[in-house]
Amino acid sequence: MKYYLSAMEERLSDDQKEMLKLIYEPQTVGVPLEDARKSMCILPDGEIRVYGFMYGDNRPYKESDNFLKPAYISSIDCGLSWSPHYSKGNMGSCTYIPEKNFFINAYSSQDKENAGTFVKISLIGPEDPAPREIKISDSCYFDMFLPQISEYSNKIWFSAQRKNDEGRCIPAFIFSDDFGESWTIKELALPDKPEVFYPHKDVRWNHGSGTEPYVAELSKSKMMMIIRTPTDFFYQSFSYDGGDTWTYMEPSVFHGTDTTAYLLKLSDGRTVAFWNNTQPLSEIRHDSQGLLKGDAEWVSSGRGEDAFTNRDANHAAITEDLGESWIGFRELHLNSVRNNSDFRYIGRKYSLDKSVHQFQAYELPYEKILVAMGQNAVSRKLIIFDINWLYENSRKETFIDGLQSVSTQVYLKSTSGCTASFGNGHCSWNRTNGAVMMPDPEGRPIDCVLISKYHDDRLLNDIQGVVWNFPASKQGEVSAEIKIIEKRIRISLSDRWFNPCDEYAGALSQFTFELDNNDIGNSFNKIIIKYDTDTGISKVYNSSRLLFNVKINGNAKCGLSYIIIQCATDGDSKGAYLRSLEKN
Repeated sequence: MKYYLSAMEERLSDDQKEMLKLIYEPQTVGVPLEDARKSMCILPDGEIRVYGFMYGDNRPYKESDNFLKPAYISSIDCGLSWSPHYSKGNMGSCTYIPEKNFFINAYSSQDKENAGTFVKISLIGPEDPAPREIKISDSCYFDMFLPQISEYSNKIWFSAQRKNDEGRCIPAFIFSDDFGESWTIKELALPDKPEVFYPHKDVRWNHGSGTEPYVAELSKSKMMMIIRTPTDFFYQSFSYDGGDTWTYMEPSVFHGTDTTAYLLKLSDGRTVAFWNNTQPLSEIRHDSQGLLKGDAEWVSSGRGEDAFTNRDANHAAITEDLGESWIGFRELHLNSVRNNSDFRYIGRKYSLDKSVHQFQAYELPYEKILVAMGQNAVSRKLIIFDINWLYENSRKETFIDGLQSVSTQVYLKSTSGCTASFGNGHCSWNRTNGAVMMPDPEGRPIDCVLISKYHDDRLLNDIQGVVWNFPASKQGEVSAEIKIIEKRIRISLSDRWFNPCDEYAGALSQFTFELDNNDIGNSFNKIIIKYDTDTGISKVYNSSRLLFNVKINGNAKCGLSYIIIQCATDGDSKGAYLRSLEKN
């Protein structure tokens, strides 16, 4: 069991114990003070701290001003409530090593007089004003995570990356076998530079975009590293000798592009993965985008990104067999500002990024997990959920809570590229609602979702849609209660999230078909899709009447987890109404 779990439980009142036990689905309990990665730590007495900065903009803190002060929020009730404090020490977020009763963290410095990578070691804790420092390397490794200690040996490690002469980021596993006194660095070989494949028509950000490796100890004899890439998949590597050697990087089962993943080893040996199981819009020719002059060269050469369209949904899955298979693929959180028409500007004083990618997580008592996620105060969250939620195999959506559980955003024409110098967004586009809630067309006193298509010069394209997540499975049944008003709709089942307006969502999904009034008539009908990814066939029914079979496109190693319903006809269309979605 984790060293802190019993201490946490002892601090809880009876009411707090009941409150924590009753959390099941993901529940927001707070907002981190900075972007998620390594700011959260747990002290020996069970106190949780999340470090960052309070009050002001992102100008460097100086004693003479009041702009940005080091601070932390603290919880002594397993994350149920938080209190703010200014930080007066020089350690900050760190890892407690119970075997030797000390605290450790890592950082890098580009100071010309003493550049390099360091660890700080303290016997006091996060607020130590003068921790001991040990230099690891003259090279600067960055985007590091907090150090971890092995369950089976004295090994302490953390992962980071280093930029090489070509501008590519090299993943590194950095470890000590003597409780932090001396360190060894193992750099991993990168895969070949990614090529451009359909439907992409130009390169993605692949220089300096990062590998941001994270390493988890799955068992005594197996470690797993997961890295971000500019492809449509995260890559993975394994070590079977404590990190001395690593297998060649290869694609994992996790979809995701230029986002950062995280792995949490639980006390019982299972491991939970956190990542963005999302597909960005296809890359168009960068010379046709009207990029700002300073950005055009960066983007066209792969050194910059035009826009992130895949950072508004994040996910979790769990493995019981050391990463051989994964369960869940559940949508953990949707960006609360995903439909904002001022997306490029909102929260500008906190951060230019506005996403729900990047994670840090800890196990809590009663099979709960606390996870920090996201970038920018307008979108990052602290969330608690029950591990057993990942094992559900059914879900139903009736839109009684509106559109909070689905993605419907479409993109407004926006300035492309990273324009941080203007302070108006980081590789982002403004958005607005596509599909919306409208009165039931058959007179029921509730609203339904209307998915339509009308030309609008303000939009990137006119496609509207609804994207909904369900627990992943290789065989299952998904249904949608639909009334088609005009023309036809496209329905796709996929193993990942797509943008609702993605014109290629159907072509890239495992099962796709279209329906019109000739198939289902003019009233609401329950469309049932019975799928089997092993046989490669799904059967589409109108209630109990079989309409047709659909053949699989590609594979889905971990099953399907999304339905995408789009109004993607030629020209304008009044579209279709959607009353409910269900997965059995």
